[in-house]
Amino acid sequence: MSSAEPVGQLRRPASPWLQLCPPGTVEIDIRSGPVDEHQLSAGHPVVLMDQRPLSRQRLRQVARRLGVVLEREFVVLPTLGRPMVVVDDAEQAIRYFWTAVATVPPGLAFTAVPASALLGVARRTPWRWTGAFAPARVVIGRRP
Repeated sequence: MSSAEPVGQLRRPASPWLQLCPPGTVEIDIRSGPVDEHQLSAGHPVVLMDQRPLSRQRLRQVARRLGVVLEREFVVLPTLGRPMVVVDDAEQAIRYFWTAVATVPPGLAFTAVPASALLGVARRTPWRWTGAFAPARVVIGRRP
């Protein structure tokens, strides 16, 4: 292969939450700075993202300021850049995640007991705490 031949480009996979949205959805990471509401057209679907503590409250405030009516809210674990799990921020979904999906990975001999204890605590805490403490979050809505 000569150096002049093109090599395939690496492409970042599309955000998994965009699979739930119609084509043309505007994706806005509010960590990038203030959002100009004029870039959002009426009736157009919008995804707002944040990955800082208290992101639930912050995203709801930004949505309200932009006039975006929220349709769905998701908790993203562990991060927006490397999402492994996207869970609806709803009681049934969060409880299912903690009881049927989350587990202590095999092979963690010396950390298995503390990890199991933390998982047990997470299963017993109010479901809203997951959405409140997990910083990576995505909301989907539209401007009327």
